[in-house]
Amino acid sequence: MAPDYLRTVSLFQDLDHAALATLGGLLVLKKAPAGVVIFRESDDSDALYLVEAGEVVISKHVQGPVHVVLTTFGVGDFFGEMGLFDATPRSATAQAKVDSLLWQLDRKAFMHILSDHPEIAAKICYRLVSVFIERLRATNEQAREAIRWGLEATGYSPAANRALFDRKST
Repeated sequence: MAPDYLRTVSLFQDLDHAALATLGGLLVLKKAPAGVVIFRESDDSDALYLVEAGEVVISKHVQGPVHVVLTTFGVGDFFGEMGLFDATPRSATAQAKVDSLLWQLDRKAFMHILSDHPEIAAKICYRLVSVFIERLRATNEQAREAIRWGLEATGYSPAANRALFDRKST
């Protein structure tokens, strides 16, 4: 794979041409026609995916047939990064919204980068941590809004329940 596409991925913005070429040799092309499930919530987790073309919807099962869309990833985005670090089951489902072209970086290839190319690994890990922080902040905001909506739906009154919900975090 030529490093030209990889230059557009924010995760790899700190890598030079040689590093991108090394990384490109470890990626596997995956074609995902519209509607195809790339992985399902609770599947084994073992890879990160880069979107070169198309769109991928990430959703979470709520109950019965109900799923909620968490986000959509497009060209230059990546998803599934937790699979690089641990083998716990997938926390959400990824499905191609339209015909998509993906590049897969599996855990074994990532471990190769960590052991044989520590300078590349350090730059990638720094960007991953930045993305983890950004996504965690967004998740915290979604959780706050869901709790607020739930409280409003139940008729919660701040004045009546101040002792329960006014606790300051430490």
